[in-house]
Amino acid sequence: MFDYSRFYRIYTQYLRKYYEVSQQNLAKAIEIPNSSLSKIEAGKQEIDEKTFKKVIDFFEKIDEDFRFSFDLNLVEEMESWLRKSVHSFVMMTYESMALDIKRFLEETKYFHSFAYFHVLLLQALYDNFVDIDCMEQVKELIDTNYFQDDYHLAVLYDLYGVSIYSMDKKILGIQAEALHTALGYCHTMKTEGLRGLILYHLTMNKKITGDFASSLEYFEECETCLQKAGAYRRLIYSKLNKGNVYAELHLYSIAEQIFKSLENSQSQINERDIVPQISECLSWYSLVQKKYHEALFYAKKARKAGSKFPDIYITMAYANYKLGNREESRHTIFQFRTRFSSNVRADFIRQFFVLLEKRIDQKPLPDYLVERLLKKLPDFRDVELEMVLYPFLTEYYQSIEDYKNASMIQSRWIDYLQLTTT
Repeated sequence: MFDYSRFYRIYTQYLRKYYEVSQQNLAKAIEIPNSSLSKIEAGKQEIDEKTFKKVIDFFEKIDEDFRFSFDLNLVEEMESWLRKSVHSFVMMTYESMALDIKRFLEETKYFHSFAYFHVLLLQALYDNFVDIDCMEQVKELIDTNYFQDDYHLAVLYDLYGVSIYSMDKKILGIQAEALHTALGYCHTMKTEGLRGLILYHLTMNKKITGDFASSLEYFEECETCLQKAGAYRRLIYSKLNKGNVYAELHLYSIAEQIFKSLENSQSQINERDIVPQISECLSWYSLVQKKYHEALFYAKKARKAGSKFPDIYITMAYANYKLGNREESRHTIFQFRTRFSSNVRADFIRQFFVLLEKRIDQKPLPDYLVERLLKKLPDFRDVELEMVLYPFLTEYYQSIEDYKNASMIQSRWIDYLQLTTT
């Protein structure tokens, strides 16, 4: 049932602040004491329909473009769009809805109506769908205290938890707290899809912060909820993320099992971008486990599936090098240089290929080139080049009987493994 009184109160305060009208002037215009308007805005006094209509009359006079609709059916229409949009969020089909939502939001009759706060929520969903930062707007909507039911609050706090992509630990902490709050609102509802969506976002939040162990705590329940909701597309991405988390913990055999399970169900996966991702990951996990033939097989499979991921060239070049296929390794490096334009990630990989080419040619590795690459490793943790570079350099220094540098590289490798698994 629509709460008129709550809407009257909060919308009146919104209009007054938007048009920069003082409480005193508005109170005088609608013929109530200033103290009464102050209590109304503080939620300590109700505002009746007659007084609210005076508020609307006042603002329609000062703004000829402002016309308020008292049609309550607009709320139902907007609520229907909200529910459909949240469902598309769960199902990961929101890209196809974004244009329709945009057109719907452009209809001004909803904005100046009882559906106003629903419009703000739908706008926040749309902004999230098209990667527009809406964290501040969502917080403002939460702070209005307009929405009181568990469903809308769960959606709001989930949005607040994902409304901006950030690596800032403070923001990530705020987002994690919001997601836990959203999850709490789900306990009273039978909304497996929404609960699964929030858990999915929690796994991603923990993954971004590097708290991989905590991330794993949520995957099982997340996947159960998504399975029950029939959200198979998001379920697949959840499994991809879980595999990647195990890989971050260097539990490559478990990660490999997850991705091979996904690979075996490829006939059920109608996602052009997922199929190459599976092969990309399997090629890397095989490489770091020294299964070089398998690594090459999956790297080639990823390329055939349309992968444009530059890192698979590391797999192909290094696996061929380890298998003694020096010319194929050299050819892979040549292909990489011709296919990828200069950017920070590609330039980083190129620096490794300079060292690899020198070993293919059986030339010594200049210390300054090694040190330059080692210094850049922390800036490219997601490449995980450490898993290839450290054994590559250790093997090189041992081959020239430089045991001091070999020991130093091994110590760095141990430190890296400890850092990424704690």
